Amino acid sequence: MDLLSLWEKMLANLKQVLPQEIFNNWIESNIIPYSYSEKDNLLILDTMTKFLCNYVSKRYTADLEAAAQKAIGRPTKVRLITSQEKEPAPEAPQEAVAETIVLPPQHTAPAAPEPPAQKEQNIPSEQTEWVQPELPIDEGQTAAMPVVKDAVPVSHTADEIPYNNNLNKDYTFDNFIVGNSNRVATAVAKSIAAAPAQKWNPFYIYGDSGLGKTHLMHAIGHELLKNFPNMRLLCITSEDFVNEFIQCIQDKSTESFRRRYRNVDVLFVDDIQFLGRGDKESSKEEFFHTFNKLYQDKKQMVFTSDRPPRDIKKLEERLRSRFENGMVTQIEPPDLETRTAILRAWAEKENITYDLDALNYIAANVSENIRKLHGAFIRVLLEASQAKSNITLPLVKHAISYITDVQDEKKYITIDEITNYICQHYNINYKDLMGKKKTKDIALPRQIAMYMCRELTGNTYPHIGTAFNGRDHTTVMHACTKILKKAEKEPHFKEHLEKMMNEIRGVDN
Repeated sequence: MDLLSLWEKMLANLKQVLPQEIFNNWIESNIIPYSYSEKDNLLILDTMTKFLCNYVSKRYTADLEAAAQKAIGRPTKVRLITSQEKEPAPEAPQEAVAETIVLPPQHTAPAAPEPPAQKEQNIPSEQTEWVQPELPIDEGQTAAMPVVKDAVPVSHTADEIPYNNNLNKDYTFDNFIVGNSNRVATAVAKSIAAAPAQKWNPFYIYGDSGLGKTHLMHAIGHELLKNFPNMRLLCITSEDFVNEFIQCIQDKSTESFRRRYRNVDVLFVDDIQFLGRGDKESSKEEFFHTFNKLYQDKKQMVFTSDRPPRDIKKLEERLRSRFENGMVTQIEPPDLETRTAILRAWAEKENITYDLDALNYIAANVSENIRKLHGAFIRVLLEASQAKSNITLPLVKHAISYITDVQDEKKYITIDEITNYICQHYNINYKDLMGKKKTKDIALPRQIAMYMCRELTGNTYPHIGTAFNGRDHTTVMHACTKILKKAEKEPHFKEHLEKMMNEIRGVDN
């Protein structure tokens, strides 16, 4: 049994025995298999953070070992490591987790293994410190590049916590594929990497899970450290911030916590939306004052979220307005061309020969996000390796059949194909379909067309709205909802709708 299959069997079992929230947010989303030794009956799992590693080791090792035994058929030891340390977690964690702490849900994907963070005590005494000069904020001019002051020794107090940047070494600009869905966000990110805190501060990136927000944020960090090697850069999740603050309150070391966060040159916070959850008012208050201090000192801040600031319901208005005062930009799902470009880049990085129609097939059938696209690609690589084959269309169809199911004949469908089909089917004029007429003979086909565009192309609501003569995305959402409800209430309409969609797919009934 290969490692991936073993983990999938374990997940299926854990899903049945663990609470849904625990399984979704701690196990499935934040743990990946690292290695399995048949000789020692030892399975090693990789977690994102030391906190999560210790917490899961303490509370859920027995469940993990029971699931492993069911999957393998014999007693198996399970050990957890962190991506940074690559060492088994101790049997009894030295830092006990307070029973009253409830870890907020975290939705970030497991990061690729990272190099050990540089410890502060290893910094040479002659190293200089990056200092942000006073910078004019002028929309009409390009401010001068920040400078690195010479011969300013780094001074550290004995109890200061090192600035471990936690950047993923694989998340750089070099391997970030730019497309229409992320072009604006990428341009702003590169501008910040060249001249931090001059124009786009704070920088707030939002979008659905798996679209590259974290990748882009880490790419900024790598480029900043390349341009300004002595920068004090801190990259965390909002969950890390809350948990560290709670721990510091318990340890009575809040001053050390404040020095750590308020003396950085750049602060990156992933999944900022979780800051609005729960009733931890003290941590929200602390973050607000940290934000203000960094902003006043002209220090760069970058945040990622799965939604815009206005949609974080429990976020204080004063903090929401500060987020919106900076640069807020969205990353949308990649279009077909971008998905294909991403797959080609991955294949070339792996130095494997591929057929273009094979990559096109993956791109056409996996459109939700880049994370799922990467999962499908890894599955294809695994099958190609086992078969000692190049990436061919038959191999890809077999490898990702778990996604496509029996729809091997499904092809990539454009909005134009759908609108032309609707015009012919209902015998209406294309200009009327795209126009403002709201008569029933036009409005219903238009709503059906919008619904089909969403279901068959994978395009976003805003993209579809733009294609329909610049309509707002809420109009498209309303159309999709109306068609769904009509299909639920009217079996005959549902049958007719499915028949039309199959005709567009080119699938015989």
